[in-house]
Amino acid sequence: MRLGKGKSLFAVTASLTLLAGLTACGGNSGKEPAASPNNTEKSAAESGASGSQAPAGETVKIKFAGWGDPSEKEVFTKLLKGFEEKNPTIKVEYLHIPADYVGKMNTILAGGDAPDVFYVPDGDFGRWVSQGLLHPIQDFVDASSLDTGDMWESGLLRYRYDGAVNGQGPLYALPKDIGPTVLYYNKDLFTKMNVPFPSADTPMTFEQLLDTAKKLTIEENGKVKQYGMGPIWWEGFVFGNGGAFLTDDRREFVGNGEAAVSALQFAADLANVHKVVPNAAALKDMNDSQMFQTGRLAMMITGRWMVPEFRKLGFDWDVAPLPVNKWAGWSGSVGIGIYGKTKHLEAAYKLVEYLGGPEGQKEQSLMGFAIPSFKSMAATDVFLQPGQKPEHAEVFIKAAENQVPGPWTNLPNAKWFDMLSQGLAPMWDGKKSAADVLNELKPKIDAAIKEGNPALFK
Repeated sequence: MRLGKGKSLFAVTASLTLLAGLTACGGNSGKEPAASPNNTEKSAAESGASGSQAPAGETVKIKFAGWGDPSEKEVFTKLLKGFEEKNPTIKVEYLHIPADYVGKMNTILAGGDAPDVFYVPDGDFGRWVSQGLLHPIQDFVDASSLDTGDMWESGLLRYRYDGAVNGQGPLYALPKDIGPTVLYYNKDLFTKMNVPFPSADTPMTFEQLLDTAKKLTIEENGKVKQYGMGPIWWEGFVFGNGGAFLTDDRREFVGNGEAAVSALQFAADLANVHKVVPNAAALKDMNDSQMFQTGRLAMMITGRWMVPEFRKLGFDWDVAPLPVNKWAGWSGSVGIGIYGKTKHLEAAYKLVEYLGGPEGQKEQSLMGFAIPSFKSMAATDVFLQPGQKPEHAEVFIKAAENQVPGPWTNLPNAKWFDMLSQGLAPMWDGKKSAADVLNELKPKIDAAIKEGNPALFK
């Protein structure tokens, strides 16, 4: 799981849950789900007897689609070869889509002849499952040896769907990974400027973040040469301040509450008032990752997926909890699901279980960019990788324990979140207060929630 690079303070966060500009959320048509869990879910035995499986001993050919850079492609090529060796009657064709994965998959899915197994970004899960494009796998999982009790609950729940909302009901995918977000910091800059390193155990408060960022910001001739803090991933600031975006029943937007408003105003002020975070203009020629790698940014927020690239850097760095008052924030994820119309359901599930199970998780974790879906594996050298950066890799584990799925995953139709993300622009520009912007957005967002998710209001 990798987030898009170059996220700025003004970016629509929902579009950054994936590498290469994948869209984390996009509204569906607002229509009723093509198939509800009640009429699509079959038991593993019943599904296998449906006549769609090949006769015993006959080779089954299935297709698998995903994205990823060359290193991820190499690992999955290796995994698929290992799967075929363990399952000699199943052959897998690997469809690697390195760019615009969601856009291309939308076209493929609309054509009605999709790969049997494919990556399911958590932000697109709701739209795809509500349109009947994914097959439920709960009965297969229940009949398997997978220890779901050892898996991150926040990783599993985002791939559940009950016909109205995400996060409830049967499973429709297994997490390929979970991507908690943390604070990366340049230890050499901290040492040079005599600033204490952030704690690996206790998150900085907003006040401590501001104080630390000020000490690490260098201005020369009216221009900032070095910024103390990178662009703010604002959803985590809201969660860390005790705020929320939706009511518990998901029917109403509450992001204009006091806790959310104060968190977002603080985030905007870091750039507009205190000048310790680069604004959109400052990020025009160099994104936050590039600024961090070239020593122009002392701290930045991102996920585990940046570890392999940052291990190549010529300076010392480490990770700490998100600076959001307490352990909180959101994690991203990509799932592995089965096409709703697959003709090879049992073979497809075997592949899903292999990639989402211990063997697949181990190989992905060894690459360095993912935390395993299994908690017990995350606590071993497979993930912690002692002797390699970051020194405090355990920060990712505690982050995974405390972070929740991004708000764009809460409802099948996420148009409401797109509206929120885009509507915050006047606040980031310093033209309007957070309170004014959010109060103006509330009735529009409430209407979008109701219009886009009619099953929720039945």
